[in-house]
Amino acid sequence: MTGKIIYEKLIYLPLVISILLISSCGEKERTNVLKADGSPSFAVMDFSEPLPLSPVPDGWWHRTFWLSSAMDISFVTKENIPSICLSTDNSASMLIRYVDIALDEYSDLSWDWFIEKGITSDISELTPDGDDHPARLYLNFETAIGESHRMEIIWGNRELSAGEWKHLQFSENRSFPHYVANGGEENTGRWHNERVDLTELYSELWGDASGARLVEIALFCDTDGTGAQSIAYFADIRAQKKVLD
Repeated sequence: MTGKIIYEKLIYLPLVISILLISSCGEKERTNVLKADGSPSFAVMDFSEPLPLSPVPDGWWHRTFWLSSAMDISFVTKENIPSICLSTDNSASMLIRYVDIALDEYSDLSWDWFIEKGITSDISELTPDGDDHPARLYLNFETAIGESHRMEIIWGNRELSAGEWKHLQFSENRSFPHYVANGGEENTGRWHNERVDLTELYSELWGDASGARLVEIALFCDTDGTGAQSIAYFADIRAQKKVLD
């Protein structure tokens, strides 16, 4: 009987390790949620003034991971634009803002980003082992009946181009969608302004976006899979009502 117990523990040990690897540290209570103000466009993340980091304010959460160092966060003026600088060195973490934004009212998301150092690795970014990107926007949506849907908007490395999707299959029942907004070494070294229609992305993945709300948005930079380094800047992340022609 003792041998059987030890054998069963050994079988489940990899599962326990996997859970620890993806578990977060220091989860914050969902307070001071940012809500829409009714204007045509409003700032979701504004870095015109530095954000306190130790600790971050209510309504924010710097999510770190077991067995991974956190990304370095600083606030700089990059080519005359006040911004947040996120750098990694075999590390990963997420800076999350709690929000409550109805896609029926604010369909578009816009932001500026500048990739100073992209990821150089021989590991394919199309595989779970190579799933590192110098800049990501993590999005968590909630339906009218409380279902959660998650995706990321990413900067592609060598194999992905703007407008493409990456769907990673982590297990038989768990996949994760990534939409590529920009990427490539040729596009590093300068600011890019992006704007995407969240209702279109949502509908392509999960159907009708009516009643869906954006409840979390995060800046996420990671090189903990490839062991690489990266440097990215973000500025002026905004929710916007659709501009009608």
